[in-house]
Amino acid sequence: MDISTISWKFVFPDTRDDLLVSETGRMSVSKVVPVHNISTNLESARESVKKRSRWGWWSIQHFDTFFSVILKFSSLDNSLKEEAWRTAVLGVEQHTETLARIFSNERLDSQDKLAHLNALQMEVYILVELYQCFEEEGKSSHQIVTTKKGKGKKNREDIGTCWGSGERQEGLHALRQLLDLNLALLWDPPVVHETFVEQVASCCYKLLENSEVLKCKKTLEFIFHVLGILIKRYNHCLGACMKIVQLLQQHDTLSTPFASLMLVCVRDYDVKTVVAQVIREIAQIEPGELARDTNATRNYCNFMLEVGATCGPVVLSAISSLMPHLDGDSYTMRNCVLTIIGDLIGGVLSGEANEEKDTRETLFDRLELHIHDQNAFVRSKSIQILTKLIEQRCVPIPRQQDLVEKVVGSIQDKSSNVRKNALVFINTYLGCNPYSDKLSLDNLMEKLKVEVEKLKVLKEELPQQSTSTQESEESEPSAQTDEAMETDLDPETAKKLETIQKQDLIVQYLRDCVLFTEQMHRVIVLVSQLLASKSASDILESIDFLISAFEFGLKAAELGVRKMLVLVFNPDRNVKDAVVNAYIRLYIKPVSGKKPGPEAVAKNLMNMTYGSTIGELMSLKELVKLLIEKEHVSPRAIKVLLDLLVDKTEGVQPHELNAATMILSMVASVDHTLVTQNMNLLITAGFTGDIELAKNTCVLLQQGVPAKKQDAQDFTRLEETHRLVSTISDKLLQTFDTPAVDWIGFSNEAVKALFCLCELPDSIITEILNKLLLKTFPAKGGDLLDNMEDDTPAFNPLAGLHMYRLLSLLGQTALSTLVHLDTRVLNELKHRSTVRQQIEESRREKKLNNRGNKTLNDSAVDAAEDELGLQGATADDAEAEHVRQVLEREIVTGPGYLARFTPLLKHICSSPQLYPCLRIQNAAVLALCKFMLVSSALCEDNIQLLFTLLEKSSDEKTRCNIMILLHDLIIRFPNLLVNWTGKIYARLSDVSVKVRSTTIRVLTNLILNDMVKVKGNISELAGCLEDEDPKIRSLTKMFFTELSKKSNAIYNVMADIISHLSDPETGRSKDQFQSIMKYLFEFIDKDKQAESLVEKLCHRFRATRCDRQWHDLSFCLSLLSYSEKSLKKLLDNIACYHDKLSDSEVYGNFTVIVEKARKNVKSEDLLNDFETKLRFCHDKGGGDGSAGTDEILSQMKEMIIKPPPPPTKQTRSRAKKKKESSSEGEEDVEPVNRTKRPPTRGISKRKPPPSSEESDDDLELPNIHNSAESTGDDSEDFEVSIKGSGRAGRKKAPAPAKSKSKPVTSGRRTRRSR
Repeated sequence: MDISTISWKFVFPDTRDDLLVSETGRMSVSKVVPVHNISTNLESARESVKKRSRWGWWSIQHFDTFFSVILKFSSLDNSLKEEAWRTAVLGVEQHTETLARIFSNERLDSQDKLAHLNALQMEVYILVELYQCFEEEGKSSHQIVTTKKGKGKKNREDIGTCWGSGERQEGLHALRQLLDLNLALLWDPPVVHETFVEQVASCCYKLLENSEVLKCKKTLEFIFHVLGILIKRYNHCLGACMKIVQLLQQHDTLSTPFASLMLVCVRDYDVKTVVAQVIREIAQIEPGELARDTNATRNYCNFMLEVGATCGPVVLSAISSLMPHLDGDSYTMRNCVLTIIGDLIGGVLSGEANEEKDTRETLFDRLELHIHDQNAFVRSKSIQILTKLIEQRCVPIPRQQDLVEKVVGSIQDKSSNVRKNALVFINTYLGCNPYSDKLSLDNLMEKLKVEVEKLKVLKEELPQQSTSTQESEESEPSAQTDEAMETDLDPETAKKLETIQKQDLIVQYLRDCVLFTEQMHRVIVLVSQLLASKSASDILESIDFLISAFEFGLKAAELGVRKMLVLVFNPDRNVKDAVVNAYIRLYIKPVSGKKPGPEAVAKNLMNMTYGSTIGELMSLKELVKLLIEKEHVSPRAIKVLLDLLVDKTEGVQPHELNAATMILSMVASVDHTLVTQNMNLLITAGFTGDIELAKNTCVLLQQGVPAKKQDAQDFTRLEETHRLVSTISDKLLQTFDTPAVDWIGFSNEAVKALFCLCELPDSIITEILNKLLLKTFPAKGGDLLDNMEDDTPAFNPLAGLHMYRLLSLLGQTALSTLVHLDTRVLNELKHRSTVRQQIEESRREKKLNNRGNKTLNDSAVDAAEDELGLQGATADDAEAEHVRQVLEREIVTGPGYLARFTPLLKHICSSPQLYPCLRIQNAAVLALCKFMLVSSALCEDNIQLLFTLLEKSSDEKTRCNIMILLHDLIIRFPNLLVNWTGKIYARLSDVSVKVRSTTIRVLTNLILNDMVKVKGNISELAGCLEDEDPKIRSLTKMFFTELSKKSNAIYNVMADIISHLSDPETGRSKDQFQSIMKYLFEFIDKDKQAESLVEKLCHRFRATRCDRQWHDLSFCLSLLSYSEKSLKKLLDNIACYHDKLSDSEVYGNFTVIVEKARKNVKSEDLLNDFETKLRFCHDKGGGDGSAGTDEILSQMKEMIIKPPPPPTKQTRSRAKKKKESSSEGEEDVEPVNRTKRPPTRGISKRKPPPSSEESDDDLELPNIHNSAESTGDDSEDFEVSIKGSGRAGRKKAPAPAKSKSKPVTSGRRTRRSR
């Protein structure tokens, strides 16, 4: 083709069809080649390319052929497609070589430029269009693969043989080589046309949209370099920025590739403006749009985060454009900007230049500001960023203290994620602190005191002139050089000044250490509180921080570690393991230092017992058990403890012996052979020391009984002549006269040990009691008990100490006898019965095996024997009944030895004026309660006396102990005390804080275990939510939280609570009522419950007596969450409260209801109707007062107010039945549900709730007593727990005739009691 004949120009078409239209001066396709001729034409084009035409005119000559390939691409074979692609790539490469040679050596005239430009543009068009065809076909083949598993896979192989990452890279490589040339020389003026750049760039962007391309790193590199050249040399910066933002909005997978593109532009092509320009384009997006389109926002943020991590200096220049988004609505964008700020502070701005310092301080201020962001995710992210900066040591020391104070406040954040990250920050800050690895406050204070004295002495040694010079230099720093200072001061004075400056730095350093340590002590107090959190993440992070604090030597951490001990009972396995691992790290196998030997491990375990409470010792016991199971406590460490107790090495303190004994008791609970194999050694060593050691030895000896039932049955009990019996008896008698010792604790454990280990414990205890009785009453001895009624005044001069200890021992003896008979003896009887039954069964089986043919008489004999075998089924009941009879008639009543003391106990309890010693009164009450636990008859006879003491006793300790024992009495004899629960609730208004807190604990346990009826008195418990003592408020909240876990429990009592607390005469004040209701209504979270409560509360408006009750009921209605059904129910019952809407406060509460309902109710008609009727009733009632009820109701009818439909005959009969059934038992258990439910298997039927058509009995507002308010301590001196006392001694008391409530029965009943 002759170049001089080319007068047309090739213009990139908008669509392919545009090339089929002929226009003057523009190149067009003259003929579309048929499919069967394409192969021949491609061969001709291939030959043309191989001839290496100087002008690259193959594209001009054979453009129609390649255009036909593009148009008919889907109809061609893979071989033709591949041939077309190879030819086009080869042609571009050859033309590139030609142009490179021409640009370097020759000068083109206008005709040559036009020819080369047309050829170039046509080649690029062919290459780009082939790219598009292959990619579209590959995409469709991929869809076939995903929709068809078998044949689709085969199709993909057939289609994909000619196209893959290698072919893509060939074309991109050819384009890159071409773009490296100075192609602008082909245009006039020498500026590459925008359509050419867009053609190449669009090909690259299309490739990036393919997920297969994103998986190939090499292909991505070619694409990035092509785009980088376009941005660098072809003025594609603005177009690239807009296209990147557009694609980021549409595709989730392009954030990382485009971030890599930015890195290539900055690193390889030194184009930094494109990064800043893209960030500014994103920053110009409206905050509202970012908040709406969360996917696009997430893509933008991911892109900017990766760019910020790799191109920090460039991002710093554009960070100002992102700052407005910190105040925007999108929390994702705020998190992104804050993260970029953190990366800049930790990377680019870590230098010491003044400009960097100012920028860093500004960014730090913005970062700290969002610690208190309104969104929890942003708060969490800001703390995470600060934690990372602390790890990188990029936070200036002067900022650290204030920063920590801000983060510490987040420890109490309502979001668990924020709390977790705040704890991580504090832990990281402690580990990276710039002060010391040991932060003992006492040592630091001592060092500071010494260094301050040194500084003071150094300053006193300076001359007066030098001192004034130093002060002026400190106040106004000068710019003088060291040489000038040396000329003013002599060398000796200058040296002293230098020493003072160094000492001043030391003092300042120690002051900072002290401030940091004190700050960490305050943090430890807050972190220790999170150990009681419901969130496992809070607990785990708190444990990690306390471990670090303990290892740094912070003294306050010891209390936190001790609080952590109770978490070994946590049901969460992760928390439990974390606690065990923490104690292993702190006491058994420290991370740093040498592995401690058995002596150190034993000493560490002993240290954990010092100052521990009963609860902490129980937790420690569980911990030791887990440590032994995991073999972290070696047998050598246990031997060290045993040797310490037995040998009593010189210099060992008594408290160390007691600690060793307690740890051995915990070990013996896992392995009882420790006691059985060392019985004599323990008796010798344990009872030769003080009484505390003797008490702990008794606890240790009790572990000698195997815990497993089978092993316990094989355990051989000790005879009366055993050395242990005489040793314990002698110790009790020797210390009986000794004051100021814990004789009560020792005697209790001694009695338990005798009952656990001995064969006839009752006779042993009887002998001991006789001896103590002679010491208590030396003149009359046992005769005094028999003649008590005739010689009452003889009790006055008795020694108080002896009487107090004797009474305490009597109570413990009765309790131990109950446990012994109800568990150990009963289990032994069952075991013997089982053995006998097994023997009988073996005999019967042997007879059956020996029999041959049976006669009629033989069959009758066998049937009789089988019937006798049924006795085994009732054996347990017979044995339990036998034990019950023994407890009822032969222990504390009848001929029993303890029965002789019953009149004495009753006499002391009923005649407190004769016994002014409070200890004696308290011991007598405790002993009488324990006697009552044994026998139901004795309990029934003295229950009135017990409640009289509970009400009128002046000693709060006595009232607390009675309350604790009542808990056990209710569990053992629930039917006897069912009518006395009101007296227990009455103690919630006791003047003593200790009594009130004990009552709440007792009621919590009883109610949650279904031992006490919750209705009727629950309002008194709710009133404790506003008690003046914070601990009582906390206990009450814990009770309602646990009660809410029971299905519908809070809902069932809510109406009762509202009625009692809103009573103006006996209820609570208005503020207290509203505070209580706000807390309780948080537990009403079901729509059905809300609907039922709406109806109930509306009907209660009719029974109100004053406006205060109107206010309370309307306030309660405003606390509910409204759905469309509940709002309709409220509207249907408007006749119940329409006359109350004239009151402004009632109307205000209903206005709140409307605003609440707008968030959930979608029916605008319903909302508008309800609001209109509310306003109408308010205006009518709030006018001149002339409008009566009938007039308002008639006008409301005109407004098409439809009242609730009248009940049908069937509904009335159903309501009548509900009313009759509800008057006999409890009220409703489930929310009102009028739909018929299918029967449910395994669930007991409950009485239906009362309907809205009930009589006025349901609308009465019962009164309650005002609760007294007081403050005080909240600790109990005595605490009694009964093990296994639920079988024997049950007696059903007849219910009073007036009571209609059902008696509460225990869940542990024998078949006879059932």
